[in-house]
Amino acid sequence: MTTPTQPTPTTPPTPRTQVLEALRHYAVTYQESAHQLARWMDLPIVDGTALGEVIWAEREGAPLTPARLSSRIGLTSGATTALLNRLEAQGLVARSRESTDRRVVTLRPTEQAHERIAPFLRRGGAALEAALDDWDDDALEAVRAFLAQLAAVLPGASDASPTPAS
Repeated sequence: MTTPTQPTPTTPPTPRTQVLEALRHYAVTYQESAHQLARWMDLPIVDGTALGEVIWAEREGAPLTPARLSSRIGLTSGATTALLNRLEAQGLVARSRESTDRRVVTLRPTEQAHERIAPFLRRGGAALEAALDDWDDDALEAVRAFLAQLAAVLPGASDASPTPAS
């Protein structure tokens, strides 16, 4: 009969490790919310995630191209084309040529997508706004700068990412 192993002693958490753990927890929770969005929209997870990215990019004033969407969700260009075909067939995404370069395709959520997703976003948005209300503008700016700095050093943040050691 085996006995349960005792947990190994660990060093006490430092503020740095606690921040990194909180960021990891946020990333996991954010991913779970993307899965909830997909279920809300009755879509496969990857389709719901892609739709969320298209909607978020439009709200930021920087609509996505299929190539940029492919990069964000980690799919090949062929898989992204198939995904966009599904979303377009359901009336959730439209492709348009808005650039002077006619080769550039822009992805836009449709009015139907906005209508279907609005209750989900309102529910989550109200909770986020309430959480942000606890912080003053100076604190929020410090958090924004901190997160931008961390994001800039993550692998894949630039084309100059180091190659893995062999």
